[in-house]
Amino acid sequence: MRIETNTNLIATLGKIFIYLFIFPLLLLFALLYFVFVYPIIFAYGQWFKFRFWRRHGIHGTCVLFVYSDSPNWKDYIEANALPRIGSHSVILNWSKRREWVRTNPFEAKVFYHWAGKREFNPIAIIFSPDGNVRVVRFWQAFRDFKHGNGSALQVVERELFNAVETVN
Repeated sequence: MRIETNTNLIATLGKIFIYLFIFPLLLLFALLYFVFVYPIIFAYGQWFKFRFWRRHGIHGTCVLFVYSDSPNWKDYIEANALPRIGSHSVILNWSKRREWVRTNPFEAKVFYHWAGKREFNPIAIIFSPDGNVRVVRFWQAFRDFKHGNGSALQVVERELFNAVETVN
């Protein structure tokens, strides 16, 4: 019976420690993030939108399109998507990303800002004159296409083509 009491006491002390020290620290970090870090990330995104539009949008280019040399989509994209959006797009090849620092450093930063860490290739980042940014991800659609379901690919293609037509 004495051992049970010590175990309960340790568990209770652990809960008190979590509630009094750990939980307030997590709340403090969350508050600091939303007060200091999030506004910086938001401002950075606003600056990217403005600069992309000033650099490319005034010339009719509203899309940053990134894809790779993957056999799952390279031929399809080059045959179907690029001919329709090529004149309105800055196109980056993920397989040649080491060259981006020299050739397209700004566009690479824009890609990394909006693409995220998953399902980022192939991707279209569409900038509209009103300041909205639309991200169209193709990875899942191409995975479904590879397994015999082409409907998701048609949906994302239509979304991309409609967005480009709307902007231009």
